[in-house]
Amino acid sequence: MARVRLCPTCGRENAVAVIRCAQCGVSIAHISPTEAAPLIGESPTAHAACPHCEATLPPDSTACPYCGESLHATHIVILWPWGEQPLDQELIVGRDPAVSPLADRLAGYGNLSRRHVRLQPAAEGLWIEDLGATNGVLVNERRLTPHQPFLLVESGTLRLAKDFVATVQM
Repeated sequence: MARVRLCPTCGRENAVAVIRCAQCGVSIAHISPTEAAPLIGESPTAHAACPHCEATLPPDSTACPYCGESLHATHIVILWPWGEQPLDQELIVGRDPAVSPLADRLAGYGNLSRRHVRLQPAAEGLWIEDLGATNGVLVNERRLTPHQPFLLVESGTLRLAKDFVATVQM
């Protein structure tokens, strides 16, 4: 049985890796994981596990009924100025070492915000969200509206501030 974080506000079962409820957005990072409720009509026989939240999947599933992730994810690679990186989970890009694993590499880019952009792979492409960056985020030279996620469905260019450019390959 899968372990989930149960949102105290709306009751949604979220994957353990999720820190904000997928339904209402409330922080659930402090919630201890519990066993997920069994699906209606779920058979006790073993099935495959979701690669995102490890929930037991019903036969012939195309999406996980617990975390909602598609089981046919797009393969995404980011070409950074220093090299390429496969992207298979959420990534915060910025100079804040508390939230961005790239902070050390970005230290020389003073015009990047501490929390500049969120990249979230999905089955249909890559969700890109400007986190309120002072100098903005451009996708294929189109400026994003802060705090409004944008779905990139094919390869493209990601510009952070004036001089930091990365390429997204799908």
